[in-house]
Amino acid sequence: MRRLEKDKEFLSELIDERIVEGDNIIYTISPNAGSGSMKSFLVMPGVEIIYNDFNLTRPIQNMLNINVDCLEITYCLKGQVEVKMVNQKYSYMTDEDISLFGYQTKAVSCDFSLKPFVGITIMIYLKDFIKNLNIMFSTEEFHEEEFFEEVFTSDRCIISHANQCINHIFKELYILPDRHKEYLMKIKVIELLFYLMSNIDYKENDTIYFSKTSVDKIKEARQIILNRIDKHITVKEISKMVEMNSTDLEKGFKSIYGSTIYAYGKMCKMKKAKEFLLNEKMSILEIALSCGYSNGGKFAKAFKDTFGMLPTEYRKSIIKKLSVFDSFFIDKDFQLEH
Repeated sequence: MRRLEKDKEFLSELIDERIVEGDNIIYTISPNAGSGSMKSFLVMPGVEIIYNDFNLTRPIQNMLNINVDCLEITYCLKGQVEVKMVNQKYSYMTDEDISLFGYQTKAVSCDFSLKPFVGITIMIYLKDFIKNLNIMFSTEEFHEEEFFEEVFTSDRCIISHANQCINHIFKELYILPDRHKEYLMKIKVIELLFYLMSNIDYKENDTIYFSKTSVDKIKEARQIILNRIDKHITVKEISKMVEMNSTDLEKGFKSIYGSTIYAYGKMCKMKKAKEFLLNEKMSILEIALSCGYSNGGKFAKAFKDTFGMLPTEYRKSIIKKLSVFDSFFIDKDFQLEH
């Protein structure tokens, strides 16, 4: 069984082309939804691994719309996901987070469009998997009704930051040798599941949920930062503008955007400074002022801390590259004319 084949609505909304390579299937993302691919491997009866590498342009509606007892485990290597539940609560996944969805958990939408997403999804189809697991270990110990009971009795997904062991297992799935790859995949999946069943970390460190009102205020705070690149603005000032407690705002901002408000604002200023440095008519002091720095020295230090070189050095390197680029095309034009 494959997740994308079973969920026809999800398949039609997201997938453009289906390429079969032996027992594996590559699904390419529809241009209407974004770009990238999802590669599906059937590891053993009841287990599917999907390697995700895509950049979506809009949220996916009605996730996990499958009438089969199943568990979806997703690991985010890089990216960000906004999950909206039926109770209008929001949760977020970012780099090195892991999520567990039971088939009874109803997510209204999952928004992968915040950043390009790279990660692994493991689908466990309980009936086939439990039967195969008991055969594999010559036991009758495992039962569907007891398998990840905490996940299936929850009305929400469980999201937690992966610890060292979980990170290690998932990252090994990216570097498996081609020889005996299918067997190694099976070993890693079994290792992961036994670890999760034996360890309570993922239950204790589950995600913080936000109301729609809180999410809207946090997103408004981000927009204030983007609209006021030329101003020095504090967390306290932003919290007053959006009418949200500064502690809650900081916590929510970090969950959604993976960075503190200060660090996010600084990076936005530095990226804008890079754009300004392309304009040779702007002095370094003018650029500093345009990025909210009243002191050219502090601006230069912040730029070097971020990019490893002074603004003047960056400008020289860009001008040099542009000169080489221009001379290349001038030479080409000369050759064509003669």
